[in-house]
Amino acid sequence: MEKPQLSSIAPRGTIRRFAAAGGVNTLLFWIFWEVLRISPALDLFSETGVWTVAWIMSCTIAHFTHRYFTFDKRKDVRKTMLGAYTVYAIGGVLSTISYNAIYSMVDWEIRTIFLLNMAIWGLFTWASMRWFVFGYTDD
Repeated sequence: MEKPQLSSIAPRGTIRRFAAAGGVNTLLFWIFWEVLRISPALDLFSETGVWTVAWIMSCTIAHFTHRYFTFDKRKDVRKTMLGAYTVYAIGGVLSTISYNAIYSMVDWEIRTIFLLNMAIWGLFTWASMRWFVFGYTDD
């Protein structure tokens, strides 16, 4: 049973609740990304490569975060997992392309690029997960 205070502040399915869960998922992504950037993986995979690896690692965790916290578990987990990985694959590819493009075009601090890119693709992911993957409704 969900606490009433949480439901009134950030009801299920809303961008507020997604942002809270997404904050945790983004923190995990950021940790994976930073660890890979200081590891030998950076020399093996490049900036774009470690971004991609961190994205894949965090997507697995994110599906379950959104299944149990943001939306609900009414739909079969195999269907939501397949749908989530489709959204994450599309978002991952396009996020990687946009990250690489921004990184190549501007001389900004790398973490500023990270925040901008994550905000853009977070909105895409929320909308896709809510309407296409979980088919979330308030009933």
